[in-house]
Amino acid sequence: MATFEIFMPALSSTMTEGKIVEWLKQPGDRVERGESVLVVESDKADMDVESFEAGFLGAVLLPAGSSAPVGDTIGLVVETEAELQELQAKGAPAAVPASAPVAAAPAPRASAPVAAP
Repeated sequence: MATFEIFMPALSSTMTEGKIVEWLKQPGDRVERGESVLVVESDKADMDVESFEAGFLGAVLLPAGSSAPVGDTIGLVVETEAELQELQAKGAPAAVPASAPVAAAPAPRASAPVAAP
């Protein structure tokens, strides 16, 4: 059993952030390796993003219209239907861990220097 992350790709050498134009697949949909899963707007053009793994789209962590830095996890692909059912049984909290570290990381850093002196 495996869960694979879909990362915001660097679609050009100058791209630092991408905007999700649309998800071509919905959670639960079968995904083949090399199949387009979403469309990302870069600083130069809109491009399809392909899955590197076969399985099922388990979760969309950032909805269409959202932006993310290159390298951030924006979705999950699971290998089996059993993993898909397990992820769906957990419900919406599957999206919370992906965004929580990003939001929580700056807060401890800001709090630590203030508390240290």
